[in-house]
Amino acid sequence: MGALVSPARINVLLVEDDLDVAAGFGDYLQSHGLSVDFAYSATQARARLREEAFDVLVLDVNLPGEDGISLCRDLKARQQIIQPVLFLTARGALDDKLKGFDAGAVDWLVKPVAPAELLARIRAIATHVAAGPRSTALCVGDYRLDESAGLLTHGGKRLQLHVSGVAILAQLMQAHPACVSRQQLIDRLWGDLPPHSDPLRAHVWQLRQALLSAFGTRPIATERGIGYRFEVGE
Repeated sequence: MGALVSPARINVLLVEDDLDVAAGFGDYLQSHGLSVDFAYSATQARARLREEAFDVLVLDVNLPGEDGISLCRDLKARQQIIQPVLFLTARGALDDKLKGFDAGAVDWLVKPVAPAELLARIRAIATHVAAGPRSTALCVGDYRLDESAGLLTHGGKRLQLHVSGVAILAQLMQAHPACVSRQQLIDRLWGDLPPHSDPLRAHVWQLRQALLSAFGTRPIATERGIGYRFEVGE
């Protein structure tokens, strides 16, 4: 778990219904050492995911039959797919992005985008996930985070987390009771390639909502102008 992933080992599933777009991005990624497989609908994506393990899923939103956001949400919630998802889509409205992050995405790129940026994003995501948690469990108060399983428990209840949620909570719980700056969290999630927009705020908001729904508590406190802190009642 502690070793970095070589770019040649990154296995990508590209879910895109436009064959020309898929071929263009696929050829570029493969020419730079990545292994790329293709699906052109949600049904095909499900079938490929049953057959093979991928390091990163790249999803379009507009897919025939079932949109990419619904597909992502179902894969994450019902089938408990833990692979990181990057949306590559022409849709760039904030509401669409929030729905995508809520469904479990870790990044969102708006077309048209340079293939070099897509490559860089995929490499950054795969590297950070592979470098991943060094400890399998973190405990603060009655909260216990199993990083390898992506599971948070509290008061006898359980919450299955997305990859981004695990990364945020791990950083905050490791630092408890200190505050973690926004920049530290951005570095953890995106490394040297921070997104152009501000998805961290959306990630934290969605994570708080998930915590409230599961446990009736929101232990992530905002330190205005600084960052966030994991806060539990003594």
